Amino acid sequence: MARVLGLDLGSHSVKAVLFETTMRGHQTRTVTAVLRAQEGDRSETLRAALTELFSRGGLSADQIVISLPGQTLATHSIVLPFLETKKLEQALPFELESQLPFDLSEVVYDYQVAAVREKKSELLVGVVRKEELSTLLSVLDALKIDPRIVTHPAIAYQNLLPHLGLAADPPDPIAVVDIGHERTCVCIAPPHGPVEFARTFSGGGRDLTRALMNGLQLSFPEAERWKEEQGAVASAVTTADQRRAESALVRGLQPVIRELRQSFKAYAARSRKQVSRVLLCGGTARLAGIVEQLTRDLGIPCALAALPGELTAKVPVDEQPTVAQAYALALRGMAAGSKAPRFNFRRGEFAFKGGFDFARGKMGRLAAFAATLLILAVASGIVQNTLLARREAQIEDRICEITEAVLKKCERDFTVAKAALQGAESPAAQVPKLSAVTLLAEVTQRIPPSSKVQIENIEVGLERISLRASTESTKSVDEVTEALKKYECFSEVQQRKVERSRDGSKVNFGLDIQVQCPNGQEETPQG
Repeated sequence: MARVLGLDLGSHSVKAVLFETTMRGHQTRTVTAVLRAQEGDRSETLRAALTELFSRGGLSADQIVISLPGQTLATHSIVLPFLETKKLEQALPFELESQLPFDLSEVVYDYQVAAVREKKSELLVGVVRKEELSTLLSVLDALKIDPRIVTHPAIAYQNLLPHLGLAADPPDPIAVVDIGHERTCVCIAPPHGPVEFARTFSGGGRDLTRALMNGLQLSFPEAERWKEEQGAVASAVTTADQRRAESALVRGLQPVIRELRQSFKAYAARSRKQVSRVLLCGGTARLAGIVEQLTRDLGIPCALAALPGELTAKVPVDEQPTVAQAYALALRGMAAGSKAPRFNFRRGEFAFKGGFDFARGKMGRLAAFAATLLILAVASGIVQNTLLARREAQIEDRICEITEAVLKKCERDFTVAKAALQGAESPAAQVPKLSAVTLLAEVTQRIPPSSKVQIENIEVGLERISLRASTESTKSVDEVTEALKKYECFSEVQQRKVERSRDGSKVNFGLDIQVQCPNGQEETPQG
């Protein structure tokens, strides 16, 4: 069974969800997380968090899937007047380069078809600087982490949508909004369709912490702790301290709300469809009352994303929004078929080489095995040819012996020997093809048993057969006549002197049979 690891490289914490595939799908084996240090070099804090995460054990996997962390990703929506994949890939670089502030050779990009309208393809294109991707993969490589897929964090939710219990909902688009620590991701799609809109922008829980820090005059660590333990908005506010902090938290949410409104308007202008529902996930989704607050500010029904029930045994319900990205990435690793996202930044010089390296490591053994099979096949062919040649020589010797004994001369060719043995001058030609015995046998065998014929007298010659017999009825006489006519060498069968006996118990009759076989079979008969 394969093991798939979804790894969320968040700025606040690193989360991991490990799947083990089964015959019917998958089972969640491990869900774990490690906080990242908020101060220091980002690469170093990521390295330290991953080191601690994997030191706990139980995360070995056959496939690792990650999404791009931080705010290094740019997402573009491009419309091209083509439907064919080949034409899209030919035209996309030229269209994309016109929208970038730097050279196309400096970036890695991938795309996914979001929608097809009026014979035009709307593409979601993700772009990242090669330098950023190279740095990330170098950090992971130093820890012996080699992700097969590096995807777009918003598009990753495409595989989570069918698992959110939305089957009974109308097919109106929904938005999955992941409000992280420093970044918010927006994914808009029908409940079971492809992603039609994807975006990431800065803003999230860190802004709320800073608002509390300024509003309550706390240090950043104190404000972070207060937010996690007592933070609340809307009707979840119950204490005086919470009421005093609520305005700061709402103020900190405004940049995220403003960007969400713009995202929903841009989607509606492009697709002419309205988002019907918002599902929240990410660490900031744990803030008490945030669902009510966003519903009020956005004017769209909001709810926490309810992950599949099998995850409840591993993660409490109130903590599940924090692992939604890692869960979606693990699902991405299991996705297959036309509905699976194709988005993967591991392209070109950054292409995943794990599968190729494995095959290359086995190449020597496979080559040796193939060479052995080839040698055995050649040896088998040589042995079989040798045995056949020897057997052929033995048969030719035997044919020579027979022809020399019969024809007084040696013939080794089977065809020539057969023709000579069957020729007019051969002893075989003197063997009669018909005899009185064979003709008598033909007569007796062809008389139907049901006729109850008693032969009283029969004279058999090679040209004529005459017989006298009796039976029960004239009908039986006709049956016997017809049966004898079916033999090819009886050219004519005539009845003669058919009469009933004096007591009437039987019919006496005679038959004259002319013998003449087709193809000259009677030319050399002997009696």
